[in-house]
Amino acid sequence: MAGHDGDRKSNRESAQPWRGSGQLRTGRHYRTFGSVLVIFSLALWAHASGGDLVGTIPKNEQVPDLPFRLYQGYLVVVEGRIGNLDHQNLLLDTGTSPSMVDASIARKLGLHGKSDAIALFNQNVPAERVVLRDLQVGPLRPRDLEVMVADFSKLASGMGMHLSGVIGLDALGSRSFTIDYKKQRILFHASPQRHSAPFSAGPQFISVSFNTGNRKLHLLLDTGTPRLVIFKEALQDLDYEWSPATGLGKNLSGAVSYRNIVIPGATLGTANIGRQRASVVVDQKNLQSEYDGLIGISLLQPSQLSFDFERQVLGWSD
Repeated sequence: MAGHDGDRKSNRESAQPWRGSGQLRTGRHYRTFGSVLVIFSLALWAHASGGDLVGTIPKNEQVPDLPFRLYQGYLVVVEGRIGNLDHQNLLLDTGTSPSMVDASIARKLGLHGKSDAIALFNQNVPAERVVLRDLQVGPLRPRDLEVMVADFSKLASGMGMHLSGVIGLDALGSRSFTIDYKKQRILFHASPQRHSAPFSAGPQFISVSFNTGNRKLHLLLDTGTPRLVIFKEALQDLDYEWSPATGLGKNLSGAVSYRNIVIPGATLGTANIGRQRASVVVDQKNLQSEYDGLIGISLLQPSQLSFDFERQVLGWSD
């Protein structure tokens, strides 16, 4: 039950950049929940304002697949163009909105906008809101996209490359797509999968219902997060046990500490995903959310992941 402190040995998990072992995300309005900032997502959680998801490609138009590189087993990085800068490394992250660009890229492009801040789980970090006139990611080419500018230097360590931007749902639009992790290709259509779960696609985010015991948790779906993250406020009346393992992750502000809990069993849509370890940020602040946490897609260990926006169905095969 909520509240059993297990053996208190300090089993410390190795720190990893991004969400990985400990990146939570949270961003402006929240938004960069996943990706770049948070404990597990790239977690930027820069919850910024922003509009509903809009498509940039006619739904009936066939478009070529987009190759990507997979980092740390879950981070999807594609090559794209930001303004007139070609061959830029861009992280695709369904847990980030608005999209973000690194401060070094903004300087090269001469971008200037309004001063702002990204609200992380543990603190606020300075940022700037600018309008990016042109962005291209494979067949996607959103125009006049409002993005956040922040310093990515504390996130990029360990990835072995320079990350120029984080591309969220505001740039991906509402066109269905499938991530094929085995072939490392993004297909711009939904595809039938073994398991499925309904999702809600609102402004900026995708959410799913995660059922455990007598609780239904409302979680953000985050491809930039490797694991399950539960916010402290959602622990009340939740059936769980504290784990002795702790961890240290990174977000835009630097290191973020977290503890782990174990949830005895859970279901997601048609799948019984069994016993799950979830992370809870130790020094959580600035979080006023209608959501109960983040669900990192990698915990499903999918070979393919399909986002069907027309039917609002998440599909995956293991």
